[in-house]
Amino acid sequence: MMPRKTPGQSVVILALVLPFLLAFVLLVIEVSERWLEVAMVEDAVQQATRSAVQSLDYAVMATGADGLRGITRPCTGVTLSQAGDCAPLISVADRILRTNLMGVRGLGESHDALSARVRWTVLPNGGTCAYRDGSTRTETTPLICAEVSPVMTGIVGWGSYTPLITAADTLDQTHP
Repeated sequence: MMPRKTPGQSVVILALVLPFLLAFVLLVIEVSERWLEVAMVEDAVQQATRSAVQSLDYAVMATGADGLRGITRPCTGVTLSQAGDCAPLISVADRILRTNLMGVRGLGESHDALSARVRWTVLPNGGTCAYRDGSTRTETTPLICAEVSPVMTGIVGWGSYTPLITAADTLDQTHP
């Protein structure tokens, strides 16, 4: 024999399942938002390296000098404040990065604080960039690399996180 159904039985089941369902939905939203936020910062850093390496100083090239914007010695792992000889090129990359960060959401720090911590590597004659996570990028043409760990916050507010974001770009090769 089947037990008789009484009104309100499904409310108990719903009350037991709803908290788990809500937690699962919030988890999915948080994970997808974090992926999107990291992708936005990665894109901003990648576009900064791309634009900087492609911004050639044609007056320097006309004199027959090799390298990027007259830079002949490599600068490894420097910030904008320590750029030294690479300051003209890194300032271009920094300006583009700051512009691209304007639309990024989820940053737990100011654009100025983030851009001040970006570690730039400029290799005017090519070489290998080594990142903190052990990965490398090797090119025979002029290369600019960047890495930063921004402080990020998700949309739900389940704490902050600091992903390592790396980017590198080289001059486009032309074939006659």
